Amino acid sequence: MMKSYPSIAKIFAVIAVAALLFACSKDEGTPEVSGDQTSKSGKNTEQKQQLKNNINLSKSRGYIGDQVEFTVDELEANQDVELVWIAYDGSYEIKNMYEMVGPKFKEKEVVLAKGKSDGNGIWKGAFTVPDGFGGDHTLFVRSKDVKIGQTAFTVDPKFSMYPASGPVGTEITIKAEGLGWSTYMRNWQLTYDNKYTGLISAVATNGKAEAKIRAAGPPGKHFIRIRTGYLGMPYINYQQSPYPDKPAPEFMFEVTEEPPLDQAYVEPVPEKAGNGLEMPELKNKPGVKIALDKHEGTVGEPVRLRASGLPKNKRAEIIWNTMRGSRVSGSGFGEETAVLAAVDTDESGQLSYDFNIPDDLGGIPHRIDVKIDGEIYGQEYLRILPSIVNLSPKSGPAGTKIRITIKGGGWTEFDNAYYLTYDNAYAGYMCAFNSEGDLTFDVVATGEPGYHIIDLYPGIYRQKDKDTDMSLIPQLTYATDHPGSKMPAIRMGFWVTEK
Repeated sequence: MMKSYPSIAKIFAVIAVAALLFACSKDEGTPEVSGDQTSKSGKNTEQKQQLKNNINLSKSRGYIGDQVEFTVDELEANQDVELVWIAYDGSYEIKNMYEMVGPKFKEKEVVLAKGKSDGNGIWKGAFTVPDGFGGDHTLFVRSKDVKIGQTAFTVDPKFSMYPASGPVGTEITIKAEGLGWSTYMRNWQLTYDNKYTGLISAVATNGKAEAKIRAAGPPGKHFIRIRTGYLGMPYINYQQSPYPDKPAPEFMFEVTEEPPLDQAYVEPVPEKAGNGLEMPELKNKPGVKIALDKHEGTVGEPVRLRASGLPKNKRAEIIWNTMRGSRVSGSGFGEETAVLAAVDTDESGQLSYDFNIPDDLGGIPHRIDVKIDGEIYGQEYLRILPSIVNLSPKSGPAGTKIRITIKGGGWTEFDNAYYLTYDNAYAGYMCAFNSEGDLTFDVVATGEPGYHIIDLYPGIYRQKDKDTDMSLIPQLTYATDHPGSKMPAIRMGFWVTEK
């Protein structure tokens, strides 16, 4: 029997946020920093106005790892000085465990070099462009916490792709470093043979991106293009934008005649972005220990729960906590519970309970409570992972309806939806909350006879801050930069036959 609790919408205060969308104007790429700015550079506006233009660099733009020589003049003789670089830390802000606010960036100082000016007030040296976010960075020279002069340096992103060839289904990795933190240089969009595929991001990975797609199409050359696009799609005429000198990477992948990689699977659980989502601390009474033989698994998978330190010879209820409702129907949503079983403790206050993972929501973990006489004695978390439970038929002529069922979809604003691509063309999204983790849908087979890939990517269903729009599109950097709960990609395929 399920018990209803108040809607989370009533439990948590509503957080008002402003969504700012830039027009295609010269303000389009103006840097915006959300959150605290810890740099000392913002302490004194009057001091900024008095800074000297006394830093000369051997070049004003380059890549991470480049060597740059500098000369600073107009210093006092024999003055102790340091050259400081303004860098950024990126993260995703999540409220109330389920609300996606958006990317946040915080300034920090990196000391590039320390030294002393000569008798003529001149200081020369060199520095290495530091690892981190690309885009425009401020450098300043400082002595005894007093800024003297400043300049700027632009870090350009660098992209690579591997492998260069392989059969249909080959995993293609696009790596990048030096992606920007500012509004205009943050989101990069990928197309495959002029079909939109998805987003490349590096918010929580310090400007480093690792996007994954799969090779699709008939044997021959296939064109991959990467462009910026802060509104969620590629910006095509970038040469006429306020930033016409930004990179525009293009790669060619050759699909070979080898047999396609015909397989359907859910990828391993990826890395969490930054610190991921921190779940509330579990509450166990003194001396009580609750343990599961696994902390994540797919629907139907067997699990064993063991508990010790409980009152002896007592009836304990094993309680499953979940979420029910809808964020779009207007009826709200909230926590519900179900009793999985009633189990007696033994003479030593221990119990053991074997069960199969319930058919329920994936995403963030479910809490399991051990309750005796209406009081919770111990708790543990169990996470449901996505699984493919139906893909049929697996072949047929163009026009065949392919029926697919996935279990373990999530409910939060960052794991509620999966995003479907067919031969690397984004086709739409699907939500799992209203259907309690079940994603049942169909895809119409299209294309010439041969093997065609069907992929489901994680992404962001909704975000509050939209100075850059990351919502409702496949996040190709899901393996390292997806916020919250580490959702894997799902890989499938279909054979189109002659008839």
